[in-house]
Amino acid sequence: MSQNFQDVLSTFSEKLARFNKSSKAERVVPPSKNSYYEEKLRERGEKLRSSVAQTYKIFRSPFEVLGENSERAASLDRDEQNLIKAYNLYKSCMDINKENQDEIGATYIKNIEIYSPLADKASYTQGGQFIYLLCWLYFEQNCQEFMPFFKEIESHCVLCFSSSENFHFSDPHEKEIFDLVKAEFYS
Repeated sequence: MSQNFQDVLSTFSEKLARFNKSSKAERVVPPSKNSYYEEKLRERGEKLRSSVAQTYKIFRSPFEVLGENSERAASLDRDEQNLIKAYNLYKSCMDINKENQDEIGATYIKNIEIYSPLADKASYTQGGQFIYLLCWLYFEQNCQEFMPFFKEIESHCVLCFSSSENFHFSDPHEKEIFDLVKAEFYS
């Protein structure tokens, strides 16, 4: 048995000697947990970027992507038209408010809640798709003075707007989507 042990030790010594003589005496570093997580984050980011780009292409040009006879494209087009109507209505109210404010500023419009068919669609109020309409309005229609959002009042949703300077995304994921759309299509 000692002969076997000597053979193993001899073989190991030879390999160690060759390793030490090698010009590249680097050892292979096993992958760290951090690199595994970094890879998973990179994969997640790429999947999200691809998904956001594909979805936004549909909102950006519904008939071109889905086809001229697509009911979904027609529905998205109606939703976009409803959003732009609501935006223009809100903007008109704000313009009238500026014109009619008295010198002291005591008489003004405080709250505007707009009923819109968009507020009846769960895909927008709860499903996370409204961010794509918001991006379409902001980037494609260049309506950047006010930002739309939904607010629940007495168990129903209303469409509200906030000035762009005061607007904050309530969901960090929506901000991420907004930034991805901006980077992918408008940078």
